[in-house]
Amino acid sequence: MPKTDHGQAILLLTDGFEETAVTLLLITLREAGLAVLVVGLRSGRVNGAHGLMIIPDSSLDRLLEKPPPILAVILPSGMGHLGRLQIDPRVGALLSRSIEEQALFVGLGSHVAELTDQLIGLECPIMWIVPEPGQSIEQFATMIARRLQDLQER
Repeated sequence: MPKTDHGQAILLLTDGFEETAVTLLLITLREAGLAVLVVGLRSGRVNGAHGLMIIPDSSLDRLLEKPPPILAVILPSGMGHLGRLQIDPRVGALLSRSIEEQALFVGLGSHVAELTDQLIGLECPIMWIVPEPGQSIEQFATMIARRLQDLQER
């Protein structure tokens, strides 16, 4: 059973997300015993860039109504995905709250930092952890799982 006492990792999805990185990271984190809440911008299924559909655990509205402690925020890359996140003011609210909670910020692509660079209302820049050039998504997912486990043990 995943531990939620120290917070949950929030995996934020909207249509167009990159499926391979999302599924590998989600499986790795859950196999490591970490609580990962898959959150969609809206309720109902979310369609990946290549047709994979995921039904999120929660919608962003529901999450913001009664937010759990947040251990990490994870944003995938994908065609149109970041643009949709960028124009939604609720994403800025989630990121601001996560900054206050000193959450870890994980991006599944190098362009994720552009999202927060352009979000209005964030008072300080977010330092995203993204895969290094040449690092496989499997290696990156394992590294993130270890970092989150370490954070939970504090």
